[in-house]
Amino acid sequence: MPDVSGGRVPAAAMAGTLTWDSAYLMEVHNLSPDCIKIVDHDGHLLSMNPNGQAAMQIDDFSTCQGSDWLGFWQGEDRAAMLGAFAQARQGRPAHFSGYCPTMKGEPRWWDVTLAPLPDPARPDTTPTLLIVSRDVTERVLAQRRLEELNATLDAEVQRQTEHLRRERQLLLQTNEELENITYAMSHDLLTPVRHLLSFARLARRLPADDTVKRERYLQIIEDSASNLGRMIEGVLHFSRAGRLELRPRPVDLNTLLREVQRDLHAEQPDHVVTWHAPDLPTVQADARALRSILKVLCANALKFTRTTPDPTVQISAHRTPGSWRIDVTDNGAGFDPEYSHKLFQLFQRLHHQNEYEGAGTGLAFVRRLVSRHGGTVCASGQKGVGATFSFTLPDTPPTD
Repeated sequence: MPDVSGGRVPAAAMAGTLTWDSAYLMEVHNLSPDCIKIVDHDGHLLSMNPNGQAAMQIDDFSTCQGSDWLGFWQGEDRAAMLGAFAQARQGRPAHFSGYCPTMKGEPRWWDVTLAPLPDPARPDTTPTLLIVSRDVTERVLAQRRLEELNATLDAEVQRQTEHLRRERQLLLQTNEELENITYAMSHDLLTPVRHLLSFARLARRLPADDTVKRERYLQIIEDSASNLGRMIEGVLHFSRAGRLELRPRPVDLNTLLREVQRDLHAEQPDHVVTWHAPDLPTVQADARALRSILKVLCANALKFTRTTPDPTVQISAHRTPGSWRIDVTDNGAGFDPEYSHKLFQLFQRLHHQNEYEGAGTGLAFVRRLVSRHGGTVCASGQKGVGATFSFTLPDTPPTD
């Protein structure tokens, strides 16, 4: 058979020297779009068809004739190639798929079939091998694009699922809050209204000269009106917390805490307290909302340490998987832990109004803002010992 190592064999060279079958096979060899190679039993490259040379970007076949075909394969596909090559050397066809760049370094993926070419004159010798490599780069790249698209779709489905989960959680919480507001409107807010009406009637019935009782009744009416105003204001703050547009960004808790301390000192200059706040982290949150959260919790800590000797307030941060937990701890009045589950509901108070003022809306306000950040709230304490109010902030809070 004429030498085909350098490319296409001229038809004139085949005339009179090849049988019809040989000429047909040579034409198939020369015209096949696949890369057809013949290697010896050690893997040295003996010949390659013209289209194969073009596919492998070989400008001059003589520069790679006799080179080690096995050495073309590196990386994770080399093991599959060596297994297939060993099987073909043993006289059995083999197949594998893998990555092998061209001679100029362009990426290519191939489906490779290896078949032994035994020599009838020397049946006991290790055969040379016919190797047919089909370029499947477009198919592989299309499959990868499809996999990337599927991964993107899966990620989007997960994101939307998480979004729906949060929306459902927010809806359940909102329903609970609406129930609390409904209860508050029918009970808590009506209580000071009843006081106003009752003591106004009593004041009207008093004799004109009973100024002492009238003054006491008017004071009760004034206190009830003030309390009603605080409660209504708290409900409005609570409602606005659900509509506040959140813009999470990195927020330095140290800077934020200093601003809160400055505000509280201006509001309560006579209340001296020792603050403990080791170096706090930068968290992802809406700065305005986080400032409001810290101010409510720190103001509560100041309020409930008002009668405590050597009052102290500690703010600390603790790393948890995927979030930060912020604790605000005081050594004040504390509370009965049996009722801790009520603390973050509207108008739920564990201390009498005469002991500690307030409308009972601050912690519900905190819970709503923290929930909108994707976090949680909790409280622990002991009566007469102190309390710790905690909230978490995820590393990637949801955005509006």
